[in-house]
Parts: sequence; C-alpha cells; structure tokens
Amino acid sequence: MRFITLLMTLFFMSACMNVHENFAPEALPSVGYRYLDQIANERFDSVGQWRTYDGGDDLYMSVADGVYTIDLSVKQVVWTQAPIQHSDVMVEVTTRQKSDYNYNAYGVACRLASDNSGRGYYFLISGDGHYTIRWNNGRSLDDIIAMTPSDEINKGQARNHIRAICIDDYLALWINGEFVAEARDSRSSQGFIGLSGFMGYNNQNLTVEFDDLNAWNATFLD
Repeated sequence: MRFITLLMTLFFMSACMNVHENFAPEALPSVGYRYLDQIANERFDSVGQWRTYDGGDDLYMSVADGVYTIDLSVKQVVWTQAPIQHSDVMVEVTTRQKSDYNYNAYGVACRLASDNSGRGYYFLISGDGHYTIRWNNGRSLDDIIAMTPSDEINKGQARNHIRAICIDDYLALWINGEFVAEARDSRSSQGFIGLSGFMGYNNQNLTVEFDDLNAWNATFLD
C-alpha cells in the first residue's frame, strides 16, 4: 500500500461559494446515518504502512511507538493520504497534541484527490479550542464552516477524538462524541482518507499524534 505526504502553503481564507450551504449548529445532526463495511482499521503499529518524511527542523512525519506523528515548525499545511478509496465514508481518529503552542490546526481529511494535490475536505480542530471544516482547492483552504470555538475540545496538550462524515454532499463533524457542525458541499464525491496538520506562524511548533484510525463506508438512514 502506498501512502503519500505532500506540502502546501495554507491561507485560512473565507470564500462565498454557491456550491456549499452552512447550517446553524444544532444539538443533533439533521440527518441520520449508519455504518456499512469497515475499510480502515489502523493502529499505526508498522512503519511500513506509512511513509516517513524527515525535513530536518521544519517537518518530521513518521510512525513510531504505535502512533503517527506530525512535527511541524514552519507556516504550512501538511497531509498524508492513504489509497483507501471511498465515496460515502465515516472516519474516526484519536489525536494528542504534545506541543504547547495552541494556534494550530490538525485532524482528518476525506475524498482527497488521487493526483495528490491536496484537494478534498478537511475536518480540523485547534489547540485553542476551535474547529473548522475546509475545502482544499489545491492552493488554499476555503471555509465551509469557519473557525468556531467549542467547549467540546480539550485544549492544549490533550487528547481529542474526531469523527467526520462525508455522505453524498453532506459533511458533519463530531468532537469527543458530541456533534458540533454540518454543511452541504458538492465539490467532491470520492477520494482517499488522510491526516493533516497546520501551523499558521513561522518559528512555532505543532507536534500531534494520531492513533486508532477507523473508517467505514456509510449511508443515510432510510
């Protein structure tokens, strides 16, 4: 299995798009879903399943000690994607921020493009207690759900559990078991699963671990 790591400059910019529709946060999602067959069950026990990238002090990405680690010290977004192809999917992962600088973002991605351009949907949280859903167009990350504060996020050097849903044009995000956001967006209908990290400032550091990644094909409830 081939895994790919790519880099790009991140612009956290809002955009008015006709292709997506935001919903006000509710206590419960507006639609129901169910699991189908499992397509990923990753415990990061093997280095061979994920590419190791060593960029010196700027970027280090590796599997070690049963976790996948992103260690990033420049103003960039980075991601790694697995060739686990899907259309409608639910992805879960446990994260642990280890660095003490909290103005960052990290999480999971779905429907990443096969050309490794980074195009796809990103479901991110930050160490200062915000979440966002973004579309990566290959050059920048555009708002679908803008950075929003949430009491569900454990701030700073802490563990958080992220669940992301991509079914048809429906996108939804759970944090530590609690639903926080949903939207509609039709720019991608299939692709690959990924992990991502972002540092918004030079001379600062993000170190985050990912563990217990699971993914299932999913569908709406009848």
